[in-house]
Amino acid sequence: MMNKILTYTLLIIAFILIIVIYAFLISIFPRRYVTDIKPSDIGLKYEDVTLTTSDNIKLKAWFIPNNKTKNAIIVCHGYPFDKGNVLGFAPFLHKHYNLLFFDFRAMGQSEGKYTTVGYKEVEDLKAAIKYLKNKNMENIGAIGFSLGAATILMTKSKDINAIVADSSYANLDLMIDSVYRQFFFLKYPFTFLTKLSAKLILRIDTSDVSPEKAIKDIETPVLLIHGEKDSQIKVENSYLLKKANPKAELWIIKNADHGQAHFIKEEEYETKVLDFFNKHLNKTTS
Repeated sequence: MMNKILTYTLLIIAFILIIVIYAFLISIFPRRYVTDIKPSDIGLKYEDVTLTTSDNIKLKAWFIPNNKTKNAIIVCHGYPFDKGNVLGFAPFLHKHYNLLFFDFRAMGQSEGKYTTVGYKEVEDLKAAIKYLKNKNMENIGAIGFSLGAATILMTKSKDINAIVADSSYANLDLMIDSVYRQFFFLKYPFTFLTKLSAKLILRIDTSDVSPEKAIKDIETPVLLIHGEKDSQIKVENSYLLKKANPKAELWIIKNADHGQAHFIKEEEYETKVLDFFNKHLNKTTS
C-alpha cells in the first residue's frame, strides 16, 4: 500500500514538473513570427532601422516619416508576434504622426534569445524612444497591444506624452495563475514552481512584472482599452489598472475578444485614439 502511495505521489510530482518545465520553456522561447508584409505594401514610405538596447540587443524597426509634424507615435506589438502584426494601425495614425514600429527582443527579426514578457522589454521601448529623441521629435505617444501595452506602462517614461494601452495585463502573477486555473487545487504547485523557475533561471521576481504597480506613478495621460470577452487576458486586468490609477480613461468594448477591439469598432476606435493623441500631443487635426 505504501509503495502504491509513493508511486502515485512520484507520478504526480513528475507530471507537475514536466508541465511546468514545458510551459515555462515555450513561454520564454516563443516561436518566431515574421509577418510577410511591410509598410510599402500598404503605400507607405519607410526606413529600415536598427535600434540598440542598453544591454546591446539589436532590434529591427520601421520608421514611417510624416514631414508635416515633429510628433511621433511608437506602435508596440503583442506576444509572441512582430511589428508587421500591428501594421494595420499605420494608416489612421500616419495621417497625423511619424510612426515607429519595432520587434521586441526574441520576436520577429530582432536579436535576443528569450523573452521576459515585459520585464526586460522596457529596455526595447527605451531604445525606440531614444531613436525618436535623436530625430528631434517634439512629442511622443505610444500605443501598445497586450505585451506591448504592458511594456509601455512599465517603462514609465517621462518622454512619452500619451499612452494607449490595449488589452494589457495587470500583473504577471495574475497571468501565471490564470494559465493554471484549469488544474484546480494542483494550480498551486504549478504557479509556485513557475515563479520559482523565473527567479532561478531568469533572475526575475514575477511580482515585479506589474503594470498595475507602475501605473500608480504614471502622470502621463493613459487610455485603457479592453475587450469585454477577452479570453486570453481577462477584462478584470484593465479594471485593476483603472483602480490603480483613477485618472486613466477606460473603454470596454462589448463582445470583443482578445485583439478584436479595433476590428469590431474600427471607426469609433480610430476616432477615439486619434482624439486622445491629438489632445495630449498638442496636435490639431488637419
